[in-house]
Amino acid sequence: MPLWNLKFFFDSPNDPKIKETLNSFLDNAKKIKEKYYNLLSSENLKASELRDFFKATEKNLWDALLVNQYSGLLFAENTGSTEAQKLSAMVDDYFTKESIISSFWRPVLLTQKEEKLTELKNSPELKDYEFQLEEIIKIKNHTLTEEAEKVISAFSSSSREAFANMYERITSDYEFEFETDGEIKKMNGAILRSLRQHPDKNIRRSAMKMLFSRYEKDKIALESAYNSILRHYDTEASLRNFPKSISMRNSDNQVDDSIVDMVIDVTTERTPLCHKYYHWKSQYIGENLTLADIYAPINPVKKEYSFEDAKKIVLESYYDFDEEFGDIVKSFFDENRIHSDITKGKRGGAFCSYNVPNYKPFVLMNFTGNMRDIMTLAHELGHGIHGTLSSKQNLSNYHTPLTMAEVASVFGEMLVMDKLLKELDAEDKKAFIASKIEDTFATMFRQNMFARFEIKSHDLVDKNGMATWDELCDIYKDELKIMFGDSVEIPEEYTYEWASIPHIYGVPFYVYAYNYANLLVIALYEKYLEEGKAFIPKYKELLSNGGNDSPERMLLKLGIDIKSRDFWNKGFDYIERELISKLN
Repeated sequence: MPLWNLKFFFDSPNDPKIKETLNSFLDNAKKIKEKYYNLLSSENLKASELRDFFKATEKNLWDALLVNQYSGLLFAENTGSTEAQKLSAMVDDYFTKESIISSFWRPVLLTQKEEKLTELKNSPELKDYEFQLEEIIKIKNHTLTEEAEKVISAFSSSSREAFANMYERITSDYEFEFETDGEIKKMNGAILRSLRQHPDKNIRRSAMKMLFSRYEKDKIALESAYNSILRHYDTEASLRNFPKSISMRNSDNQVDDSIVDMVIDVTTERTPLCHKYYHWKSQYIGENLTLADIYAPINPVKKEYSFEDAKKIVLESYYDFDEEFGDIVKSFFDENRIHSDITKGKRGGAFCSYNVPNYKPFVLMNFTGNMRDIMTLAHELGHGIHGTLSSKQNLSNYHTPLTMAEVASVFGEMLVMDKLLKELDAEDKKAFIASKIEDTFATMFRQNMFARFEIKSHDLVDKNGMATWDELCDIYKDELKIMFGDSVEIPEEYTYEWASIPHIYGVPFYVYAYNYANLLVIALYEKYLEEGKAFIPKYKELLSNGGNDSPERMLLKLGIDIKSRDFWNKGFDYIERELISKLN
């Protein structure tokens, strides 16, 4: 299986170019501050001067962000590597120092009167930065003084980020000895978790008990880290005058609180779909289900796939959709920008990494040979397509908010799903539909459950100053009951599962974006099925736009109104009509 080639960035973690780049990064940041500090607050500030400031800042960030990306990939490849840990710490330190230097510009620029800012935003010289300025004006009331912004930047790497890194190091180092097929094998968390799809219920249940009980053994450290992250995040949200903690993430995601609340509420209202499906599954396989069985295969014959099988399926799916998409995906394999092998110390899960618009994203996943891994490969390469197409944007407009970041990835999964449904026989098709329903529920209902858990845990910490391990487990258990009703039994160890969710540690309130994007993609995919090839140029334009406009406006061009409650309900109607109903 492929391993990525990080020499694209640097020869090694000890390459002298790394330190040279980071030193230049700091020196240039100081020069930019000296040149533009007084200019940005001057009532005579010209549009051309502000444009030059943005361009100078982007130019200075570019090479440093490549160092940052290299450091992150190296650490994800082996979180136990001392070299990777040291490089990561050094890079964090440089970025913290640079953020202290550059934290001046928003507070200083926002001393300008709103009329002046609007005038600058609408000037032809700043056309490429129009949306960025629109967002800056919007967060005027949430931007602190220069000194306060400097303090927050100074403490970032030694507070919330530090606890998130500690969590990653602790949990990525977990190793398990588990007996399967008459043999005791050493496994990391990713392999052990994959046993949820094992045909033997005793294997499934024992594996999940071992996995989550390991988190419980570290409950003091994991509880403390989570509380510290929550308090830091919530304090910052309060200082920035956001009405609630999640509002700070919503602002970053360029979406109104009311829309996020609507998506969470609609999804919670539709959980009976989840109950209905798992009651069907229980009857179909003829046994009462526990949470360890929700991904159990309905076909007892376990089908294995090689990485070459997965590559072929995914490549063909993207090429069938569009030749340019296929070529982009092929480049990941040709240029060794995928790490799929399972190795000691490797971070669990999967991601696609792109820091600058250079057409070269990288993908990490843990391939274990099941159908879900094929969908994961399609998902991450969908991110890669998005990161490649949006490389036509400047650095300021390159990255999308989280609410749009999952669109291309989930769309890619649907392309693979449609391809496989046409090729599988009746028995395999039913098994695949069941698997796809479970993955969809994991992306929608499950992530919605995580979001509700986060909201409640943040509220509890805000009220009491902390949340104990047991209190957090109780919140999570209540949310499990809402999602699954009486369709499955909840083993005690599953109340610890919240501690195994990296996003709630690393990026608070990230998780609702998965559900949000999944519902968006269903709408986009239905448009594709209706319009055929005529849809593709419009979809490419959406992805190519990156973050250069608000999600709401970009989607309105495609006929999607995210303020409509009916719109969000249509996604669940599609799941019931096109997936669940086809199981009978």
